[in-house]
Amino acid sequence: MHLLALLLSQSLMFSPQPDISLDVTKTSEAKPWVFFAPHQTEHVANAYVAEQIKSKGGTFVVLRQNGKRFIQLNINETTYHIDPNRIFTPRGREQTLLRLNPQLAHSLPDYQLALERSEALANFILQAMDAKNVKSWVAMHNNTQGYSGDGQGGRGTISINRYQKKLASGANYLIQVHDGDQDEDDLFFITHPEDFNAMSQAGHNVVLQNPKVANDPSEDDGSLSVLAEKQGHRYINIEAERSDEDGFGQNHLAQQKQMVDLVFDLLKALPE
Repeated sequence: MHLLALLLSQSLMFSPQPDISLDVTKTSEAKPWVFFAPHQTEHVANAYVAEQIKSKGGTFVVLRQNGKRFIQLNINETTYHIDPNRIFTPRGREQTLLRLNPQLAHSLPDYQLALERSEALANFILQAMDAKNVKSWVAMHNNTQGYSGDGQGGRGTISINRYQKKLASGANYLIQVHDGDQDEDDLFFITHPEDFNAMSQAGHNVVLQNPKVANDPSEDDGSLSVLAEKQGHRYINIEAERSDEDGFGQNHLAQQKQMVDLVFDLLKALPE
């Protein structure tokens, strides 16, 4: 007789800085996939993912601090910011620290401390994800309507239209882009060609990362997708439009739910 798996929920405190924590929801029956939400401002379908974990298994990890997009590191009574999706490689940690904190030079004592804190946070997240032992990493992201410079008042950098232009102009971090005639802001960003084919055939917007990012320092932005490529993990980013802090754009919850459902179908189709 098959027994239903138990649902386990816990909050894990980041000991070097207790205001940072992870909410972890998982089933007692192990599954080879984990969902991760790095940005607190991007949570359109998080509740739906948690519901699906209950019935379909796996783990869902949500990073929390103060409800902002960037994480604040408190070093020697000074606050420094990092993008939590740019801390998974040494180069990425350095770049996000220097980009978001222009006053922070390599020579300052706080720089090394902030770098070490960022690395500790990355390891804390990966341990909670059980990243070494699961085959598939699924990231939950949301983006604003359009993209900056689109001539239509768009914001941000995520759009299937922008990715098409990037690929056409020779961007090295992409290898293939499919326009599924969906809203430009709803798309998958992935590492495996098999997923690209399945998602394209299902009519979705899909971007396939170039595996060369694993060995090209110029394309190493420290993101989870780059680490997945370096370590040979399957990576799926489920992107959908959200309404931002100014009320610009709309929450595409229904579309992101459909995308989550498709991902679960693909995850369950693989042998465990």
